[in-house]
Amino acid sequence: MVKRLVISLLASALLSSPYSAMAGGMKAGEFLVLCYHAVPVHASPDDPLSIPQNRFVEQMEYLKTHGYHPVSLDDILKAGEGKIQLPENPVLLTFDDGYISYHEFVAPLLKEYGYPSVVAVVGSFIDDPPDDLIEPLMSWKQIREISRSSLVEVVSHTYDLHKSIRYTPQGNVGAAVRVRAYHEDTGTYESEKEYRARIKADFRTQTKLFRRKLGIKPRGIVWPYGKQTGIGNDVAREAGYRAGFSLEEGYSQIEDLSSIKRHLVYNEPMRDFIAHLDGGGYYTPPIRAVQVDLDTIYVPGSIEKTDRNLDRLIDRLVAMKVNTVFLQAFADPDGTGTIRSVYFPNKVLPVRANIFSHAVHQIIIRDMKVYAWMPTLSIELPDEVRNERLRVREKSPDGIRPSQSWYRRLSPFDDEVKGLARSLYEELAAHSQIDGVLFQDDAYLTGREDFHPSALAAYRKLFGANLKEHEGEEDPLSAVRWMRHKTETLIDFTKELMDGVKKYNPEARFARNIYATILTDTYSEASFAQNYELSLQTYDLVVIMAYPQMEDIDNTSSWLKGLVNTAKGKSGGIERSVFKVQSYDWKREKWLGDTVVLEEIRDLLSAGARHVAYYPDNPLLDRPGLRKIKLEMSTESYPFMP
Repeated sequence: MVKRLVISLLASALLSSPYSAMAGGMKAGEFLVLCYHAVPVHASPDDPLSIPQNRFVEQMEYLKTHGYHPVSLDDILKAGEGKIQLPENPVLLTFDDGYISYHEFVAPLLKEYGYPSVVAVVGSFIDDPPDDLIEPLMSWKQIREISRSSLVEVVSHTYDLHKSIRYTPQGNVGAAVRVRAYHEDTGTYESEKEYRARIKADFRTQTKLFRRKLGIKPRGIVWPYGKQTGIGNDVAREAGYRAGFSLEEGYSQIEDLSSIKRHLVYNEPMRDFIAHLDGGGYYTPPIRAVQVDLDTIYVPGSIEKTDRNLDRLIDRLVAMKVNTVFLQAFADPDGTGTIRSVYFPNKVLPVRANIFSHAVHQIIIRDMKVYAWMPTLSIELPDEVRNERLRVREKSPDGIRPSQSWYRRLSPFDDEVKGLARSLYEELAAHSQIDGVLFQDDAYLTGREDFHPSALAAYRKLFGANLKEHEGEEDPLSAVRWMRHKTETLIDFTKELMDGVKKYNPEARFARNIYATILTDTYSEASFAQNYELSLQTYDLVVIMAYPQMEDIDNTSSWLKGLVNTAKGKSGGIERSVFKVQSYDWKREKWLGDTVVLEEIRDLLSAGARHVAYYPDNPLLDRPGLRKIKLEMSTESYPFMP
């Protein structure tokens, strides 16, 4: 009776409140998942994830009165099989960890509403709870009691993987389900086989526990901290889990139940809660990015000096208030453009110093996104004979020879190259907690490339003829088709690398450097095998190298604004393009003036660019000058609107 009275009063208040817009953000086949934790009488200010009971009731009443329809996990699974159709604006309510407030308050309240819900339980926590919980957890008896309700489904939150483990030599810790452990005693890493076995063993233990304590087998896995890997998803499917839950924001698709997105509900004002409902909780702020050379930070032979330099970099990034860092993961101290070593453990190239994962960790805990800046083709293998055999080849007056272009690249047509590069990217993702990858600008082929045997074989397969070795012999139509095929081959090559990263980080985002000429010259695809529109369709972000000094542009302002206007004319052009200016003049070997860099960024923004970046950055020299560059690079310099 008391609960009904509370609900009635809240309903009256909501009907007369300013929060009166009806639901309407979801399309057919989409659904929204809300993630709750504890729901105590009064929320502790120390825990923003605890929702006070009066606010929780207000949120449930809002769902009821504004066109939302809570559904069960069973509804979601059946809809995924095509057996039923979900109602309009479906919402799935999930509750992590199994707090006592679910048993005492949430379950009885949701029963009155007739709302289904999902409870995720960490098996090891129930009998041996951590000391830092905001409130007690349910007992197995209480969990068994709620599991008998047709409105409640109990799923796995893993048995003992809701914790952090060490994954770098420097002592950084990450989610046990995401990272491969580093063993300090042996100085070695957990292998992929060992990692997979660890996940499997945990799932087996949890399933046995559920069967013994609850008499059920869990049908869903809620990944601790929302972290998952492609390997983990494979193991989950093998274990019989039919749904996997992350903490990625946005609406979920009924076609993909292995990585269901969830909005993490905070103790926030109703207007914020409503905004997440109407928009799926997904808003991407404008990017303000700095591209950083790890070569500048690393001091050979001195861990202490390297750490001091890293601290200076992080202090600078925090003071600048950027939200994204493109961080060099490879080593190129001489600036040759040819990559012979990297900064992370792998089986392809020597490790100059194992510092990349540590640097990433120190940046992401400051609430910045980190993209690993990586080569695609400009890799020089330790085996010189093998390296020469796999290199891109070009035609010259003297015949076919290894390419003499700036980047000494391996051929993207060769399967062996694909395997080597993919292995490198897999290890990158396995040993770091990157948010994404920025592909280097070495993913190009000139009009005279590629005459590698694998490329010649691809040409024969495509046209039924041999690629001509002399100018003027090509059929014009075939030349155009071959140009596009080279463009698509480079894109497919990067897709292979993307799949390698997703093996450990399914939610990773991908950006690709392209030359500004691709936007300004209609025929430039023939010179680089790059295409702006295809790149927009393929990558989450396209980073346009808007380097006026490098391109010898006279009217810099007009040229930069022209790039933005070109982007405006392409689908997704402004939303997906990052305009990156140079802060160093490589031709004249000197830093550009701070005002020059600032004005170039302002030209881009005034023309309508949404995302901007600059390269390079030197925290040791304060270049560009922090005091001036932060005027436009700071995410707090003015209020951003969607």
